[in-house]
Amino acid sequence: MQEIKNIKNLIDEILPSLPTNQRKVADFFLDNMHLLALLPIKEVAYQADVSQASIVRFAQLLGFRGYKELKQQISTSLRTQLSPTEQFQYAAAEKSKKIDTLKLISKSVVQNIEETVRSLDSKVFSSAIDRIMHAKQIYCLGLELSAQLAQLMTFMLRLYGYNAQTLSANFMHFREQIAFLSPSDLVIAFSFSPYSRETVEAVSHAHVLRIPIIAFTDKKTSPIREHADDCIEIQTDNIMFSNSLGPIAVILNAIVTELNFRDKNRTLFALRNIEDSIRDERYYLYR
Repeated sequence: MQEIKNIKNLIDEILPSLPTNQRKVADFFLDNMHLLALLPIKEVAYQADVSQASIVRFAQLLGFRGYKELKQQISTSLRTQLSPTEQFQYAAAEKSKKIDTLKLISKSVVQNIEETVRSLDSKVFSSAIDRIMHAKQIYCLGLELSAQLAQLMTFMLRLYGYNAQTLSANFMHFREQIAFLSPSDLVIAFSFSPYSRETVEAVSHAHVLRIPIIAFTDKKTSPIREHADDCIEIQTDNIMFSNSLGPIAVILNAIVTELNFRDKNRTLFALRNIEDSIRDERYYLYR
């Protein structure tokens, strides 16, 4: 929150000396500071009625390399310094300005996806695919929202014949279950802010046991990164406290699709089984 106040104070200081176009940008920033974490530069330029170059120059006046760095700073400040209640209060205040919520969120998801794809290391992606293809047994884990992502990953892998299962924390801690794994297995862990201590400790233990690890997370500073063999960073900025799911779903779908392309025989066998099962009217309805 202090970072946002500092940015606002700096804008107030330079406002009197700004030319007309830059003053438009300054006014928009002051009125919509907490929305900048979601808005792409095109949308800011459109709403402020200025060029994208004017937005970049204004961000540089504030001491940032460009709009992207400014946006990331605001997003980080909101995530780390505002409670979920405060985040909602700010979002509700902005909503009162007649903003189209559906368009705002959809543009944010698209931007998250584009930034995730742009920054994703193709070598890391390829390495993760190799680890999945060669694993004897695959164990997916996560807590809270990440538990649902672990189940989704398990479902998508099993659908195409991979020996995958989800670790549940209902009866035993992850760390206790990890102790039974071997280096021929694979752990796929989901850890998004706020980071679960149990998930990180389980992955750390797996690392000590030399069990390969693929981690999905949202920040370079995520505590799970140092324990993972392959870490896939996904931008999940959201106006609410929860992480945006769209970019995660895209990456998981891309992984399974790449697996299918690399192992066509396995995929064809799985597809034939799927086709046979969906024809069974005991389980599926047709009109």
